[in-house]
Amino acid sequence: MKSSLRTRSARVLPAGVLAVALLTAGAPGAFAASPSEAKSTNVIAASITVQPSQTELRLGESVTFTGRAQGLRIGDVLNLQRYSGGKWVIVKTVKLQRADSFTISATKLAAKGTERFRVVHGNTMSPTVTVIVK
Repeated sequence: MKSSLRTRSARVLPAGVLAVALLTAGAPGAFAASPSEAKSTNVIAASITVQPSQTELRLGESVTFTGRAQGLRIGDVLNLQRYSGGKWVIVKTVKLQRADSFTISATKLAAKGTERFRVVHGNTMSPTVTVIVK
């Protein structure tokens, strides 16, 4: 009797594995939403780029930052930040006037050396730009 049980198990086990594999393979299609139920997600990821008007300037001169903001809306707040004392400090805050570009003007630099700036909106930030003050 033992031999017939082993033989039966040897035949049933591969059939069971095959059945599970076929059912699992068809499952994603069975649970997928129909095209009428699927919602369009045309969300553009937010991104910010920034460029200083000058990368080298004299002590006391002003620098203007211009850039592009994609995925943001008119009225969104942008913060110009400067790296100082080991942390990012807000220098100026502006509201986005156009949907795709911005200007942050007249930032006077009062210390010689290398200054690092970036523009931030929530968790979205521009790459850091460097300005050298002589």
